[in-house]
Amino acid sequence: MNMIRGIIALLGEITADGWISFIGSIIGAVITAISILVAIYQSRLQINQQKITMLVPYYESLLQSLPCYDKIMTQADYLNEDDNLLGGFTSSESKLYILEERVKDVKNDNDRSLLEYKIKKQKEYLEYWNQANKKIEDFMSDGYFNAIKSACNGDIISCYYDFVVAFHNEHYYCGPVIDTDLLRNNLVRLMEAINKAKK
Repeated sequence: MNMIRGIIALLGEITADGWISFIGSIIGAVITAISILVAIYQSRLQINQQKITMLVPYYESLLQSLPCYDKIMTQADYLNEDDNLLGGFTSSESKLYILEERVKDVKNDNDRSLLEYKIKKQKEYLEYWNQANKKIEDFMSDGYFNAIKSACNGDIISCYYDFVVAFHNEHYYCGPVIDTDLLRNNLVRLMEAINKAKK
């Protein structure tokens, strides 16, 4: 109790100038603390932005290693169930051979034209797939890809692998489930994951 009375008495002896100086010191300390917190926040934002900027070349390399959205094609674009070539384990090269053999036996001009169209599309597909696959395989076997996997977040790498696996499965198995829309959706998911990481 005596201590409280002593504090009150001491406070009573402080002059108006002393109080102004005291309150000014407190306000100055609060402003300094707020300035420090703002500086820390801005530094963190700048560091995050620098990290994102450093990762942009990695993101671009991932996307550039894959076929562009408009160029993606699958065998399901032109083959159908009547061809009896979708799904199963007939290789894409064998499908071309089968179509070329079938066209020899066709008498109807419309059927011949349709088969010739499918042969043409299969040749285009094989050329497209071989070029795109070489680009992917070269990229993934490069040591740079390991650096990208280490630097990028798991969602981005997972989306990348989802596309590559679907791309290979379409070629080697070609089930009707794996079509152009599925590959394009996987590519869009990768782009969305990259855009999310940039924020």
